[in-house]
Amino acid sequence: MGNYLITVFGICVAIKILLEIKEVLFVKDSFTEGPVFMSLGEYKDAAIYAIYKHTLNIFEALISLFIVVFWLSGGFFIINFLFFKSESIISELGILLMFFGVNYLFTLPLSVWSKHIDKKFGFNVSSWKIFFIDEVKKIILFLIFGGLFFAGLIYFIENFENWWIIGFVFSFLFVIAINLFYPFLAMIFNKFTLLEDEELKNNIEEMMQKVGFKSNGIYVMDASKRDTRLNAYFAGVGKSKRVVLFDTLLNKLSKKEILAVLGHELGHFKNKDILKNISLVGLMLFILFAIFGNLPDSLFKSLNIPKSGANIIMLAILFSEVIFFILSPIINLVSRNNEFKADEVGSELVDKKALASALKKLVSENKHYPKVSKIYSLIYYTHPPIIERLKRLEEKV
Repeated sequence: MGNYLITVFGICVAIKILLEIKEVLFVKDSFTEGPVFMSLGEYKDAAIYAIYKHTLNIFEALISLFIVVFWLSGGFFIINFLFFKSESIISELGILLMFFGVNYLFTLPLSVWSKHIDKKFGFNVSSWKIFFIDEVKKIILFLIFGGLFFAGLIYFIENFENWWIIGFVFSFLFVIAINLFYPFLAMIFNKFTLLEDEELKNNIEEMMQKVGFKSNGIYVMDASKRDTRLNAYFAGVGKSKRVVLFDTLLNKLSKKEILAVLGHELGHFKNKDILKNISLVGLMLFILFAIFGNLPDSLFKSLNIPKSGANIIMLAILFSEVIFFILSPIINLVSRNNEFKADEVGSELVDKKALASALKKLVSENKHYPKVSKIYSLIYYTHPPIIERLKRLEEKV
């Protein structure tokens, strides 16, 4: 049965690699058609950057296949032999710690390569010292919050027959809790200061009042110490909600363009997209728990490992990639539709010309290649391709 799982995962990886190769060829072919809303130099950089990222995606897919083969071909048996002393939470957490540690080491070179690519194209401006300090912080946070989460999940698996239902509810609530505390966790990595531009602040607050959005502040994040890309977002849930502007955004966009970007984000709030996204996350989690909560005993016998909480969790983590890949076209279709509607709200709160101008600058500054094949967009794009978004805005009366 282990070989069957490897085959299934291998088919998924093969499809991903074919899609990436096809997209590289699409970029090369479409490049000859000439630039759209970019200078030739910007267009060329975006195309080259896209090819680098698609190549990186191919290697990520191959590494993920290697990891699955490694664990199913003896890795699970070895760590269970070394760490599974009893069905205790501590013992099983030890197995999970080894599992995540090995996976981290396997994928670390790709993380370093990704940072190198971003540095090559002028995005990553942080030192390697900051990179490794960030990695240490991430590991510590994972050990704390991941340890609590997986300890709870193991307890439910070992003590309840229909554990997957309780585990789903527990996981869903945990996701909501992380979103609630995200603004505070983000402060571990970046510095946040209140927006000093009173005019811009008043304009943002006026927009928020129009859609009934309440926040505990409008903040500027020192994103430029790590990356030059532009962004803005709303974070938190309930009273922890806050507006966050990257300092890079303030430096590159006009005030009206900034308002248009935030107007788009407020569109998500007005259209209740946050609740929709939470519901989608809940649906995906439910499917995942329903599948891995009912794995046959024969699977674990074929792998020579006990049907323990840690082993169920590790299998779920390995193969959730396949499930999410299958579901991604449907999820992304909903997401793209939400983005179009948020654009409509953003254009109404400010105006469509300002939003179109802001979108063009975001794409150019972030070196996002503006053209994409329909199949790749269908499977991977959570946002509509920029050309489609601009066309919709132009058609809007």
